[in-house]
Amino acid sequence: MPSIRPLPAELAEKARLELNEDSKTVEADIEHLKDWIKKQPHLRARTDDQWLIAFLRGCKFSLERTKEKIDLYYALRTTAPDLHRINQKHKMFDEILDLGSFIFLPKGAGLTKPAVAIVRPGTYDPNKYSVSDVVSVSNLIEKIVLIENDNAVISGIQNILDLENVTMAHFLQLTPFQMKKMVMHMQDATPFRMKGAHYLNTPTGFEAIFNAIKGLLNEKNKSRLYVHNKNYEEMYKHIPKDILPAEYGGNGGTIKEIIDYWKNKVREYSAFLDEDLEYGTDESKRPGKPKTAEDMFGVEGSFRKLEFDYRPLTPALAEKARVELNEDPKRLQEDLQHVKNWLAKQPHIRARTDDQWLTVFLRGCKFSLERVKEKIDLYYTIHTAAPELFRLKHTEPLFKEIFDLKLLIVLPKLPAPDSPLISIFRPGKYDPHKYNITDIMSVTNVIQKILLVDNDNASVAGFRFIMDLEGASMAHFLQMSPTLMKKATVFSQDASPVRMKGFHYLNTPPGFETVFNFMKGLLNEKNRNRLYVHNKNYEELYKYIPKDILPIEYGGTGGTIDEITNHWRQKVQDYSSWIEQDRTYGVDEAKRPGKPRTAEDLFGVEGSFRRLEFD
Repeated sequence: MPSIRPLPAELAEKARLELNEDSKTVEADIEHLKDWIKKQPHLRARTDDQWLIAFLRGCKFSLERTKEKIDLYYALRTTAPDLHRINQKHKMFDEILDLGSFIFLPKGAGLTKPAVAIVRPGTYDPNKYSVSDVVSVSNLIEKIVLIENDNAVISGIQNILDLENVTMAHFLQLTPFQMKKMVMHMQDATPFRMKGAHYLNTPTGFEAIFNAIKGLLNEKNKSRLYVHNKNYEEMYKHIPKDILPAEYGGNGGTIKEIIDYWKNKVREYSAFLDEDLEYGTDESKRPGKPKTAEDMFGVEGSFRKLEFDYRPLTPALAEKARVELNEDPKRLQEDLQHVKNWLAKQPHIRARTDDQWLTVFLRGCKFSLERVKEKIDLYYTIHTAAPELFRLKHTEPLFKEIFDLKLLIVLPKLPAPDSPLISIFRPGKYDPHKYNITDIMSVTNVIQKILLVDNDNASVAGFRFIMDLEGASMAHFLQMSPTLMKKATVFSQDASPVRMKGFHYLNTPPGFETVFNFMKGLLNEKNRNRLYVHNKNYEELYKYIPKDILPIEYGGTGGTIDEITNHWRQKVQDYSSWIEQDRTYGVDEAKRPGKPRTAEDLFGVEGSFRRLEFD
């Protein structure tokens, strides 16, 4: 007979009615899973009966779904090791546990009511710990809950997300890549029934993160999100006040007492947790294609809940895309397939064909298929014809040196949910006797690529740039030869699928007007009308870009430049394999039907400088 705890009558009835649990078939189901696990050469999984029945219950006793969930649960140990890196013996484990960033309440609301956990990210220092560190500790607690708490497994879990004291530095740790990993672990891999997420004390900037997370959830979990902010009485309608810690007005013990409870529980389960470290997958032995982090979480990964692989837009951006870009969700898949079919017939183009990337080009051309084809061709042609704009690899020491100069600051806050993305470029921060402007462009072009595929505000609402020329000298301007300016303009204006919504110049030095007028002459009429020279008049700038979204160094409250740079350092690391793969794309002019395109054709004095009317 299986070694499984008997359930109280009420809970057994709930398992029967809601989870299809049948005591007559449980033994056969568990044996079936054990036999299946033995036959998986890549899988090292727990096979204790109590553990396996948690997965059966989490999948309502569908054997096929249970196999998928077990496989995914252990695959994440391999493909997302950062979510499991801190075990109970790690020096940081007790530190993080003592912070009370994750608290699973020992007291329940009743045998058939969901268990409750409280997540308090504002209690950890984001300059000392990462969100992965905190998730590692919570995942270890969840393992104990899975094996020990029948009520949590059968009735599910409600989470309270208390965002008091959460700062921009916390939000900046939640990259889309990170959110995908966390959502996949919680929603797809762990056999808990998620019965609700209740948000308290929501800070400025919360809406953007909330909408991003919401977009990753399935419909059932989306409908179980509740934002209470300061309204605790509203929360008490869902979660009884008396089971909560004293700090939340309840009598379920103090937070310190609950932390001490879990410290004792971790010691009690020490052998179980040590053994658990041995489990995971060996993807080199997986039958068929191995699972990789990029497949599962990357921009090109298969995110199973989507019909095909592009992010749903927030309501505000979806409406903007509909009105301004002619985007029609009903037609999008057909348009994507049309572009893919066209690319397959172009012998000279090596291009990305993932849905999210091609959607960016569709939006950049207001869904004109012919303009999309022209733009994609030109985009990859310039990668071949002007390789100096892309020559630095993100893994080279020089890339890191330039990145650390903090020349490009992409602001994390927005004036409104459908606003353009705003960046500050500070060329005066680099030494023109040590670095070349083409190396600087190489670095900023990598960041722009990530933005295009990662940030929907960038692809739908466009970009607004602040060009802060403080410290810029004649030596900087002399690096911008007419030919280089042409290359940069063709790439940014004609080839890149971006909507340029404005350039705002600050702290303009002597000699600026000559370069400015030359550059202005290269732009189309629409972009010429979006140039603003404020010089020292910051108040004039604030009429276009609200002061409060700017970095502290510019008088705002949008985080420090160091915090924003650290966020982007992690972002480049997250996209490392994507960026590496991107270097393989371009064109082979020898295979182009008709006349090959040359650098002189594209940028030379005699060349045709084609100006597309686009947004």
